[in-house]
Amino acid sequence: MSSPEKNPHNTIDHFIKNLHREGASLIDFDGNKVPCIFLSSKIYDEIINRIYGKKIIVDTLLNIFHDGYDVFVDIQLKFLNLEIIQNYVLYANDMLEFFEALANTGLIGLAPNSPSAASKSNIFMIQLPKKDPAENALRIIKSNVKKIES
Repeated sequence: MSSPEKNPHNTIDHFIKNLHREGASLIDFDGNKVPCIFLSSKIYDEIINRIYGKKIIVDTLLNIFHDGYDVFVDIQLKFLNLEIIQNYVLYANDMLEFFEALANTGLIGLAPNSPSAASKSNIFMIQLPKKDPAENALRIIKSNVKKIES
């Protein structure tokens, strides 16, 4: 499992090199658009096997990096009682709807990226402890998108 201390982000090239490659999208969950991060089936299974049957607490951090044009959001999920830390770096300029849904629902899903494995029963939902960071990320993303369009 990745650790943020081993992956310091300091340049645009570094962010681009560390973008989450498995994908992210919106899914329909009980009539709501919920942001979902796709994981390799192997990583998804590792996480699910470690949390199965356990009471878990997930601390969610949104680290926002922007230079007035590009906005990257490093979504960090810390499964506090299991010593699992996952980081997903997303290029937010192209994901406005994803972050709108995150700010609106306060939920984020994890699902396997394999079409045969992905279904509503294979989505692990995480509720953000606070929606403020997601709302702040959305404001920053929107602010930068306006600058680009001007």
